[in-house]
Amino acid sequence: MTRKERFERALRHEEVDRIPFWVKVFGQSYRMLQPAKWREMPELDLADYLDLDHYAGCGAPARCENSRVTQTSERTDTHWTQRYDTPDGTLTAVHGWDASSASWHPVEFPIKSVEDIPAALQVFEGNQWSHDESLAERARERIRQVGDRGSVHCGMGISPLMQLIQHWLGPEPTYFFLQDHPAEMEELIGAMHAERLRFLDAILVDCPTEWVVSVENTSTTLLSPAIFERYCFPHLMDYGTRIQAAGKRHQLHQCGKLYDLLPMIDRLPAEAIEAYTAPTLGDTTIADRNERAPSMAIIGGTQACTWLLPVDEICAVIERDLKAAGSTRGVVLTCAGVMPPGCSIEKVKEIRERMYDVA
Repeated sequence: MTRKERFERALRHEEVDRIPFWVKVFGQSYRMLQPAKWREMPELDLADYLDLDHYAGCGAPARCENSRVTQTSERTDTHWTQRYDTPDGTLTAVHGWDASSASWHPVEFPIKSVEDIPAALQVFEGNQWSHDESLAERARERIRQVGDRGSVHCGMGISPLMQLIQHWLGPEPTYFFLQDHPAEMEELIGAMHAERLRFLDAILVDCPTEWVVSVENTSTTLLSPAIFERYCFPHLMDYGTRIQAAGKRHQLHQCGKLYDLLPMIDRLPAEAIEAYTAPTLGDTTIADRNERAPSMAIIGGTQACTWLLPVDEICAVIERDLKAAGSTRGVVLTCAGVMPPGCSIEKVKEIRERMYDVA
């Protein structure tokens, strides 16, 4: 099989010649701490060197216009400030640069009080999305470049509750607002969901990729099963229904603790969970998938901390969990989260080569 065939057959629960294998060693947070040879190697060359059944991303073919809002951005070495000037006031979001992870993290959320919700409504109600053929052609070129190395996907963003928790309000304020200002929050969540549907519809006019990913970062450390069922489940149901109606495949990026959510996730119109994470960072094993969400393929199955162990121990953990699962149909084996920088490329290659002999 080609690496693409192996990866995509696994996602369809079909028979493969061996378990597909992919690891997250392509981001800046990992590569910046590796020797220059690996820091500077192009992504696809590195995937070839490690013989990974590659999981590659590309941009979504949509562009946004909002005649109601003027958005400005200022960036320094340490802070990135975004401002949304609307007819109902100005919203300000501030992100701080974290050098250890080479990424931006929220310092100040744009919604700070209930008085900010009308301005947020101007943003989400005003965002009008349309298909962008130039971005679609860029995605097609990306697919051509990846070729038979693996699968290519595009993202469709985040459903409203997780968007509020991660980017617009913060975890605790989101729940305080849901209790203290239910009417205002229901209006905002409804506007956010409608905006994601417009974005999705623009993508699906002509989506070059077979797979469309809703990027949720779901975890019961951030929401309860009841909250997931009340807010996330119906939104993901809408997204998946539209994706499948367009002849595409819906994939869920859910990288946290999912055990208590798996039966609900299994009912969604989706076909795979990416970043499915083993204990202790997560709380789901491959065996749990087989029992609680059998319709879902998984891209995951281990956890990042395991990859800091000696090679023999890493391989023993992987083989133990695969054996405990029984069936490994629908499994693409990965480190789930970003590979910890302490696990070298040479170590990854050695483990990858040993995995050739695992069913």
